Amino acid sequence: MSSCATVEDRATSAGDRLGKAAAEAKPDPALPADCRRKERSGVREGEPMDVALIKTDQALGRANARVRRCAAWHDGFRADLKKAGLE
Repeated sequence: MSSCATVEDRATSAGDRLGKAAAEAKPDPALPADCRRKERSGVREGEPMDVALIKTDQALGRANARVRRCAAWHDGFRADLKKAGLE
């Protein structure tokens, strides 16, 4: 019976359970490598404005695509945690 257990017994049992849970815990997976990358337009001084605008728009498109990809990765990771009951 647990009511007959001493304080030390209960503490040992709790420590065993916590130790087992910590041993089973897995670290978070690494964020995809490009998720922290910064984008640059590559516009150079003296280039025509239309070329600068096109380069800037392309850089913005790449950055937005990366944000969507990284957000989807994060959302999938959180959903997996929720399914496993770890969130």
